[in-house]
Amino acid sequence: MAEQPSPGSSDTSSLGRGDFLQFLGVSTMAAIFTVGSLRSRVRAQVPGDPNLLLGAFSCGTTTLRDPKYLGGGVQAEVFSASVAGNGQAVIKLSRTNTDYAQRSLAHERRVLQILNDAKVPNVERCIGFGEVTTTAGPRQGMVLTPCLPGRNISVKTGAGNPKLLESQEEARMEKFMATAVRVLEAGVAGVDVQVLQSPSSNEMLWIDFTEAALLSSKGGGSAANISVEGPPMICPEYEKRYKSAKDAVVGFATEVFLMVPPSSHEGAAKALAEELQELGEYRQRGVGKPFQDVWAKLPWRVGSTEMKRLETAAASAAGVVA
Repeated sequence: MAEQPSPGSSDTSSLGRGDFLQFLGVSTMAAIFTVGSLRSRVRAQVPGDPNLLLGAFSCGTTTLRDPKYLGGGVQAEVFSASVAGNGQAVIKLSRTNTDYAQRSLAHERRVLQILNDAKVPNVERCIGFGEVTTTAGPRQGMVLTPCLPGRNISVKTGAGNPKLLESQEEARMEKFMATAVRVLEAGVAGVDVQVLQSPSSNEMLWIDFTEAALLSSKGGGSAANISVEGPPMICPEYEKRYKSAKDAVVGFATEVFLMVPPSSHEGAAKALAEELQELGEYRQRGVGKPFQDVWAKLPWRVGSTEMKRLETAAASAAGVVA
């Protein structure tokens, strides 16, 4: 007879590792083999216009100058530029000037505000928002800081990632996992989130919360009372991620897991246990509290002692009653 969760326990206590493999939409064996290919997924670059911005321009009330083209995707183009008093910033411009473009950037701005208010580390800030005059007509834009120096590495792809010393990789995992836990705690479940790392300064920055899901509590403090809100337009391949708060959390945790190389699983599990243990001691908690045991459901390749430590810390952070 299956053991029933005790009253007051987190609703994710019934969420096993099989849920993550099921989320990937393939069999258990196939999922193991697809981890590497999913981690190496690269967003297709869409050609843009390097001369789209004037030498001096404004985004809302923020004045910028000397723009340099960085690249672009399907929905937006990205530039760096100088901002008086703030050094270098990133300008994210919509490719169209539609109502959808404005609402999409407004959604991301709202997500960033929630994360910044919660003091989540290693997340970009929005310091400007509004219409931008370009050589191709008006566009919607956001001004984001910081702008990491040099050629940055995508943690998702690992492209160009130099081999780190063991101590450096442990520090990287501490920073990476602390951010993941705090993002969820703030009530945000990232969808196709990007993580950059500067090889010159070792800074890490989580960017692109365009598709992020927002969790909100309807009262009661349990996972069953948390609803999910998606972006203005949902990409078909991510549709499942917005069906419920559980789906959003499982998807986000899976993404985080796939960005950790197998050789760093032990460091990641250790960093998670420490972060969750610290979080469990806080009196004031965020919307994501009932889901923090999700990190112990992931198929980390670690020893039984380290796994038990993680499970204990995760249960405590989620308020699960033993």
